[in-house]
Amino acid sequence: MAVVSVALLLSPLLPADPRESISAVGLVLAGLVAITCGVRRARTSSAADALPWWVLVVAGCVLLAGNSWSAVVGADPVTSPSLFANLCIATALVMSTVALTLFPGVRRRGADLLVMLLDGIVAGGAFLLIAAALVYSELLSGAGPAGGAANRALALFFPALDIALATVAVLLVVRAPRGDRLMLGLVAAAFLMYAAADLSFAVLTAEGTYRFGDPLDLGWIAGYLTLGLATWAPPRDDGGSDPRLFRPSDLTGTALVFGILAVATVVQVVAGDTGRLQAAQSVLWVLIVVAAGSRQLLLTADNIALRRGLERRVAEQTAGLRRLARQNEVLITSVGDGVYGVDAEGRITFINPSAAQMLGSSADELRGTRAHDRFHAPGEDGVALPYAGCYIHQAIAHGDLAMSEEDEYVRADGSTFAVEITASPLVEDSADRGAVVTFRDITQRREVERMKNEFLSVVSHELRTPLTSIRGSLGLLNSGRLGALPERAAPLVEVALQSSERLTRLINDLLDIERIESGTNPMDLQPRDARALLETAAGLIEGMATQAQVRVVVGAAEGRVLADEDQVVQTLLNLLGNAIKFSDPGSAVHVDARTVGAKVHFRVSDEGRGIPADKLESIFERFEQVDSSDTRQKGGTGLGLTISRGIVEKHGGRIWAEDGLERGAVIHFTLPSVLSVSRSVPAPTPPSAAPGSRHVLVCDDDETVVEQFCSLLRQHGFRATGVTSGDRALELIRGEQPHALVLDLMMPGTTGAEVLHALRASEPTHDIPVVVVSGLRPEADEAVARETDDWLVKPVSETRLVEAVTLAASGRGHSGTRVLLIEDDEDLAQVLSALLVDAGLEVVHATSVAEATARGPAWEPDVIVLDLQLPDGSGEDVVAAFRHRRTLAQTPLVVYSAVDVQGHRREDLRLGRTVFLTKRSTGPESLSHELLRLLEAVAVTDE
Repeated sequence: MAVVSVALLLSPLLPADPRESISAVGLVLAGLVAITCGVRRARTSSAADALPWWVLVVAGCVLLAGNSWSAVVGADPVTSPSLFANLCIATALVMSTVALTLFPGVRRRGADLLVMLLDGIVAGGAFLLIAAALVYSELLSGAGPAGGAANRALALFFPALDIALATVAVLLVVRAPRGDRLMLGLVAAAFLMYAAADLSFAVLTAEGTYRFGDPLDLGWIAGYLTLGLATWAPPRDDGGSDPRLFRPSDLTGTALVFGILAVATVVQVVAGDTGRLQAAQSVLWVLIVVAAGSRQLLLTADNIALRRGLERRVAEQTAGLRRLARQNEVLITSVGDGVYGVDAEGRITFINPSAAQMLGSSADELRGTRAHDRFHAPGEDGVALPYAGCYIHQAIAHGDLAMSEEDEYVRADGSTFAVEITASPLVEDSADRGAVVTFRDITQRREVERMKNEFLSVVSHELRTPLTSIRGSLGLLNSGRLGALPERAAPLVEVALQSSERLTRLINDLLDIERIESGTNPMDLQPRDARALLETAAGLIEGMATQAQVRVVVGAAEGRVLADEDQVVQTLLNLLGNAIKFSDPGSAVHVDARTVGAKVHFRVSDEGRGIPADKLESIFERFEQVDSSDTRQKGGTGLGLTISRGIVEKHGGRIWAEDGLERGAVIHFTLPSVLSVSRSVPAPTPPSAAPGSRHVLVCDDDETVVEQFCSLLRQHGFRATGVTSGDRALELIRGEQPHALVLDLMMPGTTGAEVLHALRASEPTHDIPVVVVSGLRPEADEAVARETDDWLVKPVSETRLVEAVTLAASGRGHSGTRVLLIEDDEDLAQVLSALLVDAGLEVVHATSVAEATARGPAWEPDVIVLDLQLPDGSGEDVVAAFRHRRTLAQTPLVVYSAVDVQGHRREDLRLGRTVFLTKRSTGPESLSHELLRLLEAVAVTDE
């Protein structure tokens, strides 16, 4: 816009003097604009990029100084040129030429440098031919400029400088990097304008027709403004590839150089000189032709070398690709697993021989068919599974990766086989183009797993059953129910009982670990309250804690977890048991739980000896303990923490240990949390005694103990009455005979022993069950001990008290109750029968399904104890037969098996009220207690 405005002002329509003033102002302002913009660009560029701009700024200042000097002294470029001004102009031209060579260019090879040199010769020669025809012919034929020899020499030298500047400008465009091409193109255009204006000025000056203010001045003004515009071109992006590594095309350089040569040829034809410069022009033409020919020969040779190099590299890469393709083909065809690929439609595009062989078809037959429709097995109901749920569709449509999934494939003959698959999406250019599936036949692995499960089942039954009989027999002997043992025999029986219990724990732990690691241990995942889990575990471990004189403290507990109750309680029992074993008497074990994000964090801490730092990880390994002597001194198998880790990890949680050697050890584990609105529902109140429940009389001289025992018994459904004197106890017993009496021996006045003798001496009360709770052991008064039904030593746990009272009250209340014991192991059956008969029950034993189904309807038992593995069938067969008998369909049932019963199988084993127990965790005495509890619950319900 500025150039157009100045051009209008310099038109011949205006007088000469205003045009001179306008031209002078325009040159000064344009120069100042170019200098100012150059300074801005130099200050915002890196050191290497700023150097040429600083040189151009200095050249502009020198040129501006020369023009200003001419204006000050009133020098006329035609009639009285200023030598100082001309020297400034020459210096500015030389500096500008140098500045153009300083702009960052493309790094070049030797051949490229030689081609660029030849381009310079051709371009420079062409410019010289143009100058010779248009400028030098006029300069040499005319009178020349005034001002002496120096000015005349400079006048001849200026065109040469302009030609050099134009040549370097052209080469600048040729060697410009891609990122700087706009900026350097504008710079080259600016100096070409300036050179053209200089050459025109030289011609007009030689002719004596130049006058300041002519339109010719627009060339200098436009050059300045274009140079200023170049400073605003965006800088190259250094984050990309290095611009100096860019090699501009030979076509661009050739077209530019030979375009200039063509212009020179036209100028020579139209305005060629036939005078003194003809010989020089002929020599120049020869030089240009030789340079141009050499240039093309070099380019041709270089292109041939490049082409041969590319052909060699292409051949090498092609051979490499062929080798790689062959290698991949050999790998895919040699692998034993099946591999096939599908396109976006799920059609098979390739399949290896192993896959085709397993599917019973050839690769050609399978290629092009839809994998899901061809060999994916239907569901159990025979209906084809939807493609939308197939892992192939999920991999293609959603990019999902399926790993180690099990499926069933169909062979060409219609038979099916189990496979384990891995399906992954086939991604190309960030788009899913299909999927790749690998699979392997796991029929043999499933058969091995089936055999292992059968073996574990047999081992569970064949080991646990005799061990249960041994433990039960030793327990009967050790309890004194079969009579007092000789003094030397009692310790041996105690050792044998402890050893049998230890062996039982070892077998149970080994079988549990095997089931956990093989994934055959089923889980019944249900939302569970963390507090309920903690309290259940604390209640079950209370007997062990009491014996070790260690308190179990249940702290704050919040949150709900998605878990298998039995397995989590087993984990807590393992952790609490370890903590109790390694705690000092009088100390406490703390257990709590809190919600942390999507997990519930459980913690069991003790005040024992702690865990060394180097054992914090290894204690979770098999048979690993802090001290190798722990197994002998503390008992245990060294498998409890291993089982706990397996259970926790199977639930999706994590378990770890922490230690402070001065404050004991802390075991942490997490389980997935279940967010439920039931969290705010208040806990249910303990059940009150039902009107028809069993009446228990508690007699102790300590009112606190009386109130505590009565409260515990009421929570478990008994109707409890408390007294603090023997006389009052006898008075109440004569008025209302209780189902059981809890009696302290050491009381003022009428002692507990006297109360007991009075009961046994009276016919109406001689059979009332009595449970003694005393600070003395039964050995202190063996005569009194023989008159009691059970003897508990203070302090007594809640669990032990309730079990003893339940057994005592049920034994009296259920005298004559008939039990059908279905157990194929004669030894275990004999132990169980002895315990149940000792509790006042009548027992009939059956060893098979046939015997049980024959004796059951004939005898009509009140409760049934059922083993699941029988010689001629299973426990389900017995239950199915009894369900068709009206008199047996609602009979209470205790399922007593070697393995846990899970899921739908429990529904197939229910008659009336049914309890499921395992020989791994329930010994014969515990079975007797549970059976009596079941009878008590049924009796209360009936009443």
